Amino acid sequence: MLIAICDDSKKDAEKIRFSLMDIADELEIVWFDTTAKLIESIKKGSVYSLIFQDIYLGDESGMEAAKTVKELSPETQVIFVTTSLDHAVDAFKVQAADYLVKPCSETDIVKAFARVNLRISRKEQAPVVLSVGKEVRVFYPDRVTKLESDRHYTVICQQNKSDRVHMNFTDAAKLFGQSFIEIRRGLLVNPKYIERISNAEVILADGGTYVLPKAKRDDVVALYTEFVTKGIGK
Repeated sequence: MLIAICDDSKKDAEKIRFSLMDIADELEIVWFDTTAKLIESIKKGSVYSLIFQDIYLGDESGMEAAKTVKELSPETQVIFVTTSLDHAVDAFKVQAADYLVKPCSETDIVKAFARVNLRISRKEQAPVVLSVGKEVRVFYPDRVTKLESDRHYTVICQQNKSDRVHMNFTDAAKLFGQSFIEIRRGLLVNPKYIERISNAEVILADGGTYVLPKAKRDDVVALYTEFVTKGIGK
């Protein structure tokens, strides 16, 4: 696994590197002291499974660098390692895999790596962090059953609860929807929670039933069939 550390503090970068050294022999770790060098490396063909990214690097922004990384290499996971919680929500908007606050211990670093490595091996989506009222909430896409539009809000449903978030449905769909199926306009369903598709209806495991618009039937059936087939093949 190729890992990059992008931090203008050599001391902090070395702490991460030493924390990871004994985890696995196959780890290759590269350090960059500027985001420009990291981005240039990716443009030249380096494919990093994971990047430990500082947010404050002099005049450079680690947050902007992470956006560019995701554009160039969508599968690359990013763990932010920084001095403040101020950017936690923004970090997860760019699909950060984790967020550590300095000074972080060796245990913190190893646990974050383990969580992300497990997610990579299972090919799971990164968690989504959103402001819900006065709270900051973490949503795991794999546990979300569906998303529904409600005017300027989005209702995020899990198996035993739902949250109404002040977020445009289109924006929410970008965060959650890469593995979800659009049943109709304003409704995305996690195929994991579809019990069956019968005639023109989608029946969910929680008993919810949705009529399929005629124009979407073939696409929905094809996407669900692909999901089921991949699941059997694993």
